[in-house]
Amino acid sequence: MGLLSYVARRLLLAIPTFFFTTLIIFLLAHLAPGDPIEVMSAWKPIPTWLKDEIRRSFGLDKPLYIQYFIWLSNALQGNLGYSYISGQWIGAIILSLAWNTIELMLTAQIVSLIVAVVLGVIAAVKQNSPIDAAISTLSLFGYSMPTFWLALLLIYVFSLNLGLLPTSGYSTVGQPFSLLDHLRHLILPVATMVINNSAYLLRLVRSSMIEVLSKSYIITARAKGLRERTVIYKHAFRNALLPLVTVVGISMGFLLGGSVIIESIFAWPGLGRFIMQAAISRDYPSIMGTSMIIVIMVLLANISVDIAYGIIDPRIRYE
Repeated sequence: MGLLSYVARRLLLAIPTFFFTTLIIFLLAHLAPGDPIEVMSAWKPIPTWLKDEIRRSFGLDKPLYIQYFIWLSNALQGNLGYSYISGQWIGAIILSLAWNTIELMLTAQIVSLIVAVVLGVIAAVKQNSPIDAAISTLSLFGYSMPTFWLALLLIYVFSLNLGLLPTSGYSTVGQPFSLLDHLRHLILPVATMVINNSAYLLRLVRSSMIEVLSKSYIITARAKGLRERTVIYKHAFRNALLPLVTVVGISMGFLLGGSVIIESIFAWPGLGRFIMQAAISRDYPSIMGTSMIIVIMVLLANISVDIAYGIIDPRIRYE
């Protein structure tokens, strides 16, 4: 089976996953306590008769399964609806916020991979040494810390105490946008995600490298007199990379999920913060539209990882 056939099959298999996931999200959003009309009336009193009229206009008086199929039919046609709170088209909101989340997520993923690969290889090569013990302890510490606590800790240390970095936002309010200022705002949210994400990837790289270094072909390569650097990076590292590639797709989903907390704490204008605000206000079209985009991004990331897996290891065939 060729690459194109494999990709086509994976895309077909992703369709039921997409439908099932969006259905679960839809049910959870609607079964949670709260009423979007009551949220609206909290800002401005609305007469009871008008509340009933608004519910009918939004279709909230219909059974849940009918509401889902109406939303699904509109979504498949590219109509994600309008926000209950702001009245804006959901598609326009997502387009304005999606890049901010992608920037945050990809930056964190790239830095996490660099940190995990470098420290993981060092820990494996220096197995059972003080360096290995220190790296393993730091990774366990980073993996065990709750994301929200780590974010608040970094803000307290680097923003409030040292005054080195801004506490939140995409750029400094009231000043012209500059790349340097934007990068300063990006450091803390990325660092929070990297510490948590790279800790798990690091342990995976270390264990995979230790396993590969004990293989017979590595022993043979060393017996032939090859330089240690050649043995590690040319023979061992490429094979140790395969489990890491598999996990990268899964970690993309965790990063997207974690972006809800990170973006909320750091006031980062992305999809994660937007869906959190939508959930609080029971803005169902915003919840579903944003969730749909996130589900699609995770599915595409996993398909891309599967393709990369075959490119890295030529022995794998798309069968």
